[in-house]
Amino acid sequence: MARKTATPRKRTAGRTSTAVTVVSESKKTEGGGIKDKLNAAVEEVRESSRENMLAGLGLISRLRQQRAERMAELVEEGKRFEPEVKQAFEDLKAKLQVNVDLKEKFKFDRKSFDRDALKARVEEGMTGALHRMGLATRKEVDVLAKKVNKLADLQHA
Repeated sequence: MARKTATPRKRTAGRTSTAVTVVSESKKTEGGGIKDKLNAAVEEVRESSRENMLAGLGLISRLRQQRAERMAELVEEGKRFEPEVKQAFEDLKAKLQVNVDLKEKFKFDRKSFDRDALKARVEEGMTGALHRMGLATRKEVDVLAKKVNKLADLQHA
């Protein structure tokens, strides 16, 4: 029964090739059995790795081809869909333009605007809302914190 084994690699024109030789049964029994088995296993792994690499390259090639085909299909679909999108944008622009016109209509005069008066009214409203919910305002919490600190200082003294 003949056995295949790998010989050292040879460099030829930038590519690596492996020469396979046939070892007779007589050499196998002379003491090279384990070495031959290892060489055969290494060669098998090399061939398997090369096949896997080639399968990967084939997959990449096929995916590139499919990408180009799909891209062409998507461009065609985009050309058919483009008028609908343009119309939707025009409709949206028209609606937004109406809202901008309303803002201009209800714009207030900044010269006569009293920021402090508005702030005071908002604070009064918030304070009333907090009290209705049974919550304290920040000012009330600060006053209580100061009183607690005074009591703690008196206790330590």
